Amino acid sequence: MSNENLNKRFNWGLMMIIVTAFQALTSTVVIVKGEVNLKLLAVFAAYIAAEWIYFFIASNFCGQNNFELETIGFLFSGIGLTVCASVYDDYALKQAVSILLGLFVFIFLLLVLRRTDIVMKLRMPVAFAAVGLLAVNLLLAEYNNGALNWITIAGFSIQPSELVKLAFIFVGAASLDKLQSTKSLTKYLIFCLGCVGALFLMRDFGTALIFFFTFMIIAFMRSGDVRTIALVCVAAALGAIMIIYFRPTVAARFSTYRHIWEQINGAGMQQTRVLIYSASGGLFGLGIGNGKLKGVYASTTDLIFGMLCEEWGMIVAFLIVLTYVFILLYAIKVARTTRSAFYAIAACAAAGLMLFQTALNIFGVTDILPLTGVTLPFISRGGSSMICSWGLLAFIKAADIRTYPKLSKTILPDHPLYPPDIKIGKRSTRPTRRQVSVPRVVGDPINQKPSSQSTARKTTAQTKTTARSTAKDIPVSRQTTARKKTAASSPQRTTSARSTGTAKRTTAAKDIPISRKASSNGRAKR
Repeated sequence: MSNENLNKRFNWGLMMIIVTAFQALTSTVVIVKGEVNLKLLAVFAAYIAAEWIYFFIASNFCGQNNFELETIGFLFSGIGLTVCASVYDDYALKQAVSILLGLFVFIFLLLVLRRTDIVMKLRMPVAFAAVGLLAVNLLLAEYNNGALNWITIAGFSIQPSELVKLAFIFVGAASLDKLQSTKSLTKYLIFCLGCVGALFLMRDFGTALIFFFTFMIIAFMRSGDVRTIALVCVAAALGAIMIIYFRPTVAARFSTYRHIWEQINGAGMQQTRVLIYSASGGLFGLGIGNGKLKGVYASTTDLIFGMLCEEWGMIVAFLIVLTYVFILLYAIKVARTTRSAFYAIAACAAAGLMLFQTALNIFGVTDILPLTGVTLPFISRGGSSMICSWGLLAFIKAADIRTYPKLSKTILPDHPLYPPDIKIGKRSTRPTRRQVSVPRVVGDPINQKPSSQSTARKTTAQTKTTARSTAKDIPVSRQTTARKKTAASSPQRTTSARSTGTAKRTTAAKDIPISRKASSNGRAKR
């Protein structure tokens, strides 16, 4: 069954009804706790209405028929909003506004990413804006929990490093899509070093590690050289060791790693509480708002996975982790049939960043990895993190060929870029290699020989023209494969050409009169 027919048969409206019912059920527990909270009722009603407005416009006016990523985004954002409202009533409105801002960023990026020429023009301005934003952060931010992460403007806190994640993927995928010279690669390396260096000065080591991991994905997607990637990782490890050696304050932040039970009431208090309360929740949880972890500092940001285990249960928490893995698999699938290398690199980098950040959050609070203080995408409280999470989804969705239905109709369905089970647009009338066939010659072969030769020449010219026009749309990797196949088949063509020439000479010899043959034999004897 083709992907297009599968999407038509799948009822996304029914899926949205199921998601809405789940959100209404979980939010009711928070709204009707003690007495009806009209403020929370208005917040959740506006959020659900925004979901349906987007679904209605996208499906009826934009021709969308794939809502896998949006459904996950709405579901996770609703879970985070419910957890946040169960702890802080005042933060619920801010969280809902952050979700709407993230949705606008998602739509805006889909419009920008539609055309790669616009992306190439915006590459350098976005790079300068990202570096400038980090520089402003270093100048204006104040230390908060030992790091320079936040800028407060008009009562609103902004974390610039979350927004720079989108710029990092945007610039990286655009730069490595078409490397024209060593100069462009050098510019991108300088941009990466500038971002990671600024994050080290801000002491935001968790985000710096995420940036480095994303750079590894982008570099591997472009080159595929495992040795070079391993060399870069070794160099980065040596640099980290030198930083820890010359800056003992950096090592002090990770002093509790693997020793949290020795400091159960000190530096290891947060992580030990997460482990204790998560286990007390069992498979089905204690109920929304009934947990004890909400009284611990950063319960709705860094420790929110522990709250999910305690109040929602281990089953729900495990399904959430599997959903993050599904996003990565989805990105890998759409990257195989995308329109350009830019979309493939951006989608895999965005999904890899999201999954790696999720691993840092979950394994950090459970003391499997050092606690870095990163958020859980979509679920943790925070406007900057929410906007970044929706922006990452935009990179993945833009790689899907179904996202732009009008643009996909301009691409031939028999294009080698697509698998045979995908049917998009109208089938072209221009001949392809499979459609071209040499006409059979009927009648006297001597009289129709010139016409058959001219027909064969025209057919060969049409085949070459079709191959050239089709090769323009084939990615570089497939063009290389096509060249190898052509080179492998060239000896057969040479052999057939030689046999054809021999046949012509034999035919010409048969047509010479007997008298001429005799005279030529006599001259040869003399």
